[in-house]
Amino acid sequence: MKKKYVVFLLIGLMAISVSFAYAKKTELSLWCLGFEPHKLGFESVVKGFNKYYPDIRIKVEPQADLSTKIKAALAARQAPDLFTPRAEDIMEMVYTKSIAPFPDNVLTVKELKEKFWPEYYLQAPFNKVYAVGFPDPLGDAGLVVNLDMFKEAGLKQIPAFESIDQLIKYAKKLTKVDAKGNIIRGGLNAREYNIQVYFWGYIADQGGRFYDNDTGLFNYKTEEARKALKFFYDIYYTYKVDSVDLPPMFDALAQGAAAMGFMWGEYISFAHLTYPELHFGFVLKPPFVKGVKPHIAHVDTWNVSVWEGSKNKDAAFKFVKYMTTPEAQLLFLQQNPGIPALRELGNPKYFQSEKLRFLIPLLKLLPETKFWGPFGNDSIIKDSLQRTMESVMHKEISVKEALDEMTRQCNEAVKTFRKKYPNAPITKIEW
Repeated sequence: MKKKYVVFLLIGLMAISVSFAYAKKTELSLWCLGFEPHKLGFESVVKGFNKYYPDIRIKVEPQADLSTKIKAALAARQAPDLFTPRAEDIMEMVYTKSIAPFPDNVLTVKELKEKFWPEYYLQAPFNKVYAVGFPDPLGDAGLVVNLDMFKEAGLKQIPAFESIDQLIKYAKKLTKVDAKGNIIRGGLNAREYNIQVYFWGYIADQGGRFYDNDTGLFNYKTEEARKALKFFYDIYYTYKVDSVDLPPMFDALAQGAAAMGFMWGEYISFAHLTYPELHFGFVLKPPFVKGVKPHIAHVDTWNVSVWEGSKNKDAAFKFVKYMTTPEAQLLFLQQNPGIPALRELGNPKYFQSEKLRFLIPLLKLLPETKFWGPFGNDSIIKDSLQRTMESVMHKEISVKEALDEMTRQCNEAVKTFRKKYPNAPITKIEW
């Protein structure tokens, strides 16, 4: 009997011990964009994090419509412990107290300014840090190109286009038409959600400005803006190197209906996973004015924030702290080619693999990268610009009408934001 009693006692103690050990584990949820490179990046970082914190379990949950789901979850106070807001959403999330400020032992504003690229502190100009970025391509740095189509046309891949003229010459050689003269493969596609950032850059390349730091108002009724917008119209109706009857850029590249496109470099890693038979490269965009340095901007950084209502803030902040390290940034980089948020990692030695090498020409431009914003209702502003540019490309409105409409809608969005948050500072762009 004594032996049986001892055995049962030992089994009971083991069960209690196992139960206690399991109870000590903290489980966190992390929502990210439903985009395979982001998912794989976070899973890789979580694995690295668990070497130091094995008792904190983080479930990475990709979301197909992340922005909408986050807003709904925050409104219902049922948000995940960690999630990934875009730069343009952070300011409003701070004012609505949706995301928690980082404790100073995680990351201070001083450290953010010293160690990270400017866009990561300009996106939320407060006395506390509310988000930490992860590797992400610059939104308007260049063009994704189909290398097989380059070879077919007798064109060599180059690191950068020197001028608009050179870009159009390449586009004409890459364009294909059928017997009736209909374009069946565009040489250069300009229809994608991020195209308005290229538009901003091409205004700035001419020495123009689309925003006034003193008044906080937008103005696209300028000659520089007219020329920039007319260029995107000309792709379709003057140069005739694409057709609006073909798919927009994302699908056109995947379907072989476009040889080049004004697309973020992240597309290359996505396509490698989704369409392994296709071979894409990256070429830096040309300046709008020959001989000047092209303006490169990073206006839509991706970040990690902690939900203010999380019951596991201490554990969540440990993960955020890990995200600020070179180790975590490099783990993410291997899955999602882009520019790590830390300045020290903008070095060619970290980009020597075949998967990352296409970004090396971009690294020399990083010190001069611009961050235009945040304007509060940034997503509305960007939606307005992209939709209006699409209308011009479809000949639904004229260039002049589009510039008037862009000015009106952008200023209306800013007015709505300031009415809602009267204490918000007027954004100052570092031209």
